[in-house]
Amino acid sequence: MDAQATVLPICTVQHDFQTVVKDVLDGLVPEDTFWVSCYKQGEPSVHGKATATLDERDRNLVLYEGRDGVQFRSHGQDRYSVGCPALSIDETCIATPVASYQISVDLRKQSQITAFDVAPDGSQFATGYHDGSVHIRPTSGPSVAPPSATSKAHVSTVTSLRFFPSSRVLLTAGADFSLSILSADPPESSSYTTTKVNPARTLRGHTRAVTSTAIIARGRNVLSGSKDGTIRLWDMPSGSQIRTLAAGTNHFVPVIALSAGERWNTYGSGPEAESQSTSPESLDPREVDTADKVVFCALQDGSFELFDLRTKRATFRSPIGPSGARSALQAIAYSPERHALATGSASGLTSIYDVRSLGQGPTSTFRRNEAPIEDITFVDLSAARFSLPPPESSSSQGTSSEFGLAIATEDGLPYIAELHSSGPRVLTELVGTDCDAVRFVKTAGHDVWSAADDGLVRRYKSQ
Repeated sequence: MDAQATVLPICTVQHDFQTVVKDVLDGLVPEDTFWVSCYKQGEPSVHGKATATLDERDRNLVLYEGRDGVQFRSHGQDRYSVGCPALSIDETCIATPVASYQISVDLRKQSQITAFDVAPDGSQFATGYHDGSVHIRPTSGPSVAPPSATSKAHVSTVTSLRFFPSSRVLLTAGADFSLSILSADPPESSSYTTTKVNPARTLRGHTRAVTSTAIIARGRNVLSGSKDGTIRLWDMPSGSQIRTLAAGTNHFVPVIALSAGERWNTYGSGPEAESQSTSPESLDPREVDTADKVVFCALQDGSFELFDLRTKRATFRSPIGPSGARSALQAIAYSPERHALATGSASGLTSIYDVRSLGQGPTSTFRRNEAPIEDITFVDLSAARFSLPPPESSSSQGTSSEFGLAIATEDGLPYIAELHSSGPRVLTELVGTDCDAVRFVKTAGHDVWSAADDGLVRRYKSQ
């Protein structure tokens, strides 16, 4: 499978190039340069520079010229593109963050973010840290601001954060084997003071670190996955455990990530048919809206497994592969409306599956290099426009994309991939980090958010 993977290029630019441009625009210097680099695995990399010069007639216009094998253009409204003819890289959109949020005024005291999520309504986000603390802060207001709420929800590393659909309750998980529920009401005014929040409920039962969580429907039930090789279904009102599922064909293979959603319309017509025909377990009276749900689990041995929450049985598991070539799956995302599953591995491989035909293997695989995939999420490209404006001469009847994927990587080069029936391509580079691993990527509304090891949360707004 890896041998057939499409190799996608990388275009990156000096992380603070907009500061260089501002100095030119403000007249501090007549011109200045910043570096631009392009890579493609297996080919020589190209490192060039772009010159920013203030136009002699229009003093509000900066002109760009790429050299040493790279192209750099501005498309207005903070839209840029990079190209590299030597590597056959067409113009690729460069997205810069519209906001970079930091909790501490002193960047030297910024802590590495170990868990991250954005509220569905985009009003606030939450970050977790190695000391077990959780910070919640509104997205409005200045980029440097204290959290509106903090909680010492865990005694060690926070490993997962997930807002409930209401955007007012937060599910946390930690390396201390536990989960907790936090109130997450946003502050009533911009002049808030930080409040300390105690967990409303703590869930215990796992015997190793909890790695991932998923919320079922409105949140009466939640799922948790752990390095103990189990997926557990919980009842929120009572804080009790409803059911334990053993991952890895009952071999308790450590679970790295979860993604849950509604069962697709043709469920049961493929490799799941045999299991689908068996009688379901009697639903526990504490279960709410689980009968039509499934959960995909990314496992440490490089496989993924599908569980039917109606029958409480595993209905599909992907091949593990040769022991010498195994690579843990670190990220997984399921999109019921697209009938699509995306996985990301520790060796940098992204795989796309049609859930209606899982037994046929991936429909597409691609990589940029061997940097681990840290997180992955679907992007609605029909609403979130992260591409360059089409050329005036182009036809409006071009090939439409099937969907987009935002991908976070350990090399600090996150991007949005566009998936066509003809194959994947890089739609947009999400720039702004300076060689720091990007661990998380989320969507809220039409925006894409990321969190990196430099302790900053970045927001990329669609055009």
